[in-house]
Amino acid sequence: MLFQALPNDRAVLPLLLYIQERLGLWGESYRARYLFVVVAFSITVCIPKLTTTYTNLETFICSMAELVFIGNVFGGAMLLWTEYDSFRQFIEQVNSLTKYFYREDPLKEHVLQFNYLIHRYTNRYCFSVMILIMFYLAAPVITSFVVYFQSLWQYYHLANGTVRTWDISHRPFSLHMEQDFYGLQPRTIILHYTLYIAVIVPMMFVTACTVHMKVLTIASSVRYAEMLLHIVMLKVDSLPKQKSIREELHDIIKVHQRTLDCIALLVKALRPVLLLQLVFCVLIWCLMMLYFTITDGISVKFVNIGIMFLVITIETFSPCYFGTRLSTQAVELSESVYACGWPAMDRDIQQRLRMVLHRTQSPVGIQAGKFCFVDMELFQKMVNKSYSCFIVLQDAL
Repeated sequence: MLFQALPNDRAVLPLLLYIQERLGLWGESYRARYLFVVVAFSITVCIPKLTTTYTNLETFICSMAELVFIGNVFGGAMLLWTEYDSFRQFIEQVNSLTKYFYREDPLKEHVLQFNYLIHRYTNRYCFSVMILIMFYLAAPVITSFVVYFQSLWQYYHLANGTVRTWDISHRPFSLHMEQDFYGLQPRTIILHYTLYIAVIVPMMFVTACTVHMKVLTIASSVRYAEMLLHIVMLKVDSLPKQKSIREELHDIIKVHQRTLDCIALLVKALRPVLLLQLVFCVLIWCLMMLYFTITDGISVKFVNIGIMFLVITIETFSPCYFGTRLSTQAVELSESVYACGWPAMDRDIQQRLRMVLHRTQSPVGIQAGKFCFVDMELFQKMVNKSYSCFIVLQDAL
């Protein structure tokens, strides 16, 4: 299904659910997979990083930034895993509601076009991030083996009797993670390095897929909720043109309530992961910016940390952006109800419209825990707070 045409134009987020299924976050029979992924993360990343003896401040900050970043990835995915029932109910409710829309031609075409649109953009996003993933995985391996074979060539062909021993410790291999690995010496011994990358590369690939699965889950599901509100607004806008206003208004009330129920399920499913994301994001930003300021020159490690910085920024910006869109759509629906020409309608119709208008007054949006709405204003505050914390840490060094 990935990088392929949409097989079923009536399916709700089929590509996202396919990716979740591969990782073990969707489908009752596949959910045990993710527990093995968490165990693998603990063995290959968490334990080695916590038991590593760091020789300088730069490697310590780099390692902690990587640990918090990957911990946020798998911790957030685990929270999605625990909220599986809420998200499954959201998908089921959306499926039921879109099937209800297919009975009307204008709404049917709108939903089908949206399904094609979101499938196309999801594929484009996956293709774009795949380039970053390949660079992150391949760059340290390629540069390390280039260094190794260059040193080997110099030893056999360019020594001319002046070099008695062969030592590449002054140019160690590039590691994906700044850490020791169970007594191995992957920085200087080729066999140890080969064993290290055989374990860590698959782990980093799963990590990359997991973090972008989180981005797609939040963005796609919130975008779908926005589309449902937009359809309600279209029905409200067409209300004065209907022959049977009372029947149409009854339908609008029913559809609006079902849409609000869908959004409530989505908010419940996303609350924990968004709270974790906002808490960890400030720490990750601060650690990575601190690493950028104290490291010397540009290296493969510097670029890879830069990729992580870009990814965590996208991961934080995405829910804020789409959360703002969802809230804006809810406000536009409220304005549409108020501007539908209700003063010229009968009193019973006005009373029903008042019910819809009353429901639209409650704020709609995604939340981090139960503390705040996730929107662009919150993103701006987080950027300012992260920069302030970074300045304090920089002055403390």
